[in-house]
Amino acid sequence: MIRNNKNSNNFFTKKLLLILVGIVVLFGLFQGIVNYGVDLISYIVFPVQKKVYQMGNYVKDTSDAVAKYKEILKENELLKEENIKYERAVTRNIQLVQENLRLRNILGMKEEKQLDVIVAKVNFKNHNNLYERFYIDLGKNDNIKKNMIVLSDDNKLIGRIGRVYSDYSVVDMITGENSNVSGLSDSNMLGVVKGSNEDDGTLYFEPNTFQNTLHVGEKIYTSGISDIYPKGIYIGEIAQIDDVQGDVFRSIKVKNDVDVLNLNEVLILIPKDKKEEKKK
Repeated sequence: MIRNNKNSNNFFTKKLLLILVGIVVLFGLFQGIVNYGVDLISYIVFPVQKKVYQMGNYVKDTSDAVAKYKEILKENELLKEENIKYERAVTRNIQLVQENLRLRNILGMKEEKQLDVIVAKVNFKNHNNLYERFYIDLGKNDNIKKNMIVLSDDNKLIGRIGRVYSDYSVVDMITGENSNVSGLSDSNMLGVVKGSNEDDGTLYFEPNTFQNTLHVGEKIYTSGISDIYPKGIYIGEIAQIDDVQGDVFRSIKVKNDVDVLNLNEVLILIPKDKKEEKKK
């Protein structure tokens, strides 16, 4: 009887061991399957996850770049505004200096030449003949008379009043083809400064003597012989001397310094006798 119990106990123990071993084996198999499944899922999901991660980084970097770009644009706009303000201030200062210089020149001209000065605006220039004539905004209503002298704002001779209308006038320039002005060089050589039909406003000086004493760089002024132009108004300087036939015939080019393209204002000289007539 006791022997039968021992056998039953051994059988039960073996059965229990087999069950435990089975459970362990099944657990191992299940874990392997689970690991395999996880690996399979990871293999499938990882590329997608990687793309999502990369896309997230791209969106973040792009957002940061856009924000930075907007910040740079804003800074550039502020810098542009400051630069514009600075340029305006510089331009205004230059204009004030030029205006001050122009007014001082006008006062100097009044004292030196004993002439009154009127400032006129250039209101029309024909670009097909820039060196022939132009129009100003003063006329008979402003007591402008024919043959009044016209200068640039730095006291260089431009020409004279050719025709006068009610509220505007025509200025005939010394660079015009038919212009003749009596001139005197630094070396006191008398001659005639003639205009030309050349597109650059070249003047030619024809001395009254055959003496070859002129040189490049010598300045030419009005001689005062003319009934129109008083003595000492600057005309230009000798730019080139070409011998055509020895010393007898020479081509003497005079450079006119007036910037016709940017000519916006001119000075009109009124002699004292004209002023007296105006007062009467």
